[in-house]
Amino acid sequence: MRHVSASAFGLGVLLLLAAQSPSQPAKADDHAKALKAARDKGLDWLTKNQAQNGSWGKTYTLAVTSFACLSYLGAADEPFDGEHGKALTKGLAFLLANQNDGMFAAQGHSWIHGQGFATLALSEAYGRSLLCKVKPDIDLKKVKDAVAKSVVIIGKNQSTSGGWWYHPNSPNQHEGSTTVCAVQALVSANNFGIPIDDKVLDKGFEYLKKCQTKEGGFNYQLGDGQNMKEGTAAAVATLGLMQKFDFQVMINGYNFLLKTTPAVISNERFPYYGHFYGIMGMHLLWQEYKADKKFNDNTQGYIKGAQKDVISWQAKDGTFPLKGFMVGQENIGYATAYGSLVLTVTEARLSIYNRTPPKLPKENEKK
Repeated sequence: MRHVSASAFGLGVLLLLAAQSPSQPAKADDHAKALKAARDKGLDWLTKNQAQNGSWGKTYTLAVTSFACLSYLGAADEPFDGEHGKALTKGLAFLLANQNDGMFAAQGHSWIHGQGFATLALSEAYGRSLLCKVKPDIDLKKVKDAVAKSVVIIGKNQSTSGGWWYHPNSPNQHEGSTTVCAVQALVSANNFGIPIDDKVLDKGFEYLKKCQTKEGGFNYQLGDGQNMKEGTAAAVATLGLMQKFDFQVMINGYNFLLKTTPAVISNERFPYYGHFYGIMGMHLLWQEYKADKKFNDNTQGYIKGAQKDVISWQAKDGTFPLKGFMVGQENIGYATAYGSLVLTVTEARLSIYNRTPPKLPKENEKK
């Protein structure tokens, strides 16, 4: 009887495991479908609600239009095709029209955010155009030249500390979010063979590394003792783009974010910002260490937690709500562009979502 019972028990366990095993891929598949559906609904809304001049947003039209363009670029293998492609091209044209010899205008309280995000969007658009079959109806030489001039301006406005400030010509002022914005634009340009000053980039990375605290978080401003939450996510996402991976800095930041959790980020002042960079940082860490099961599970768990929160905020019409500090500062276009952008990161179509730069056609390789 004991043998029969044991066999029956063993068979029951095997059947239970067999029944449970398919559920894990099924759950992952359900999440992937929800992610794509939410992202596409957001992009559909943006396409239908683009301003006549090609922009989105109210106060920070340069940054918000850049978020929208980056969302389109990150959402499809052929981003310049179809109605979404037309909206993307119109958005890029708006950015080009608002640059004057490499300089974008200040909007609201900041110049560098518009300068950095617009440069990033134009750079990634230029880069995707090199690798896609469907080309945009826009002068790509003009796009490349605009990025080349813009990164020179960014370099000229680096502070003596290696960081950047909200406004140009501020050699003695600096902070983290402005530096993240500048550094990622420089990395993107470099990825696509557009000349940058390597010393400027190296100083930017070093500034961010110096901002890390013993807890693994990052200062708002070098030496201020703060442990930013969203800002730590942004620093990790940016330092993850260093060619030589700084293990200790990245692991300390990773552990800080795991303790913070996506749920906490969702209730901070800049939740879309925090989730965009949190997902990006964890994705870059995953690329580096995914062979380790615990590391793989932790990074993927964090990413899915952040994605689920953002998906849960979406309205039936595809819009995302304003949250935190941006309530009253911007219109729904900001939140919808940023929310859609958050949901494209792990598809890794943009160069800044990858540890390894894209392989370019020979004629576009950096000399």
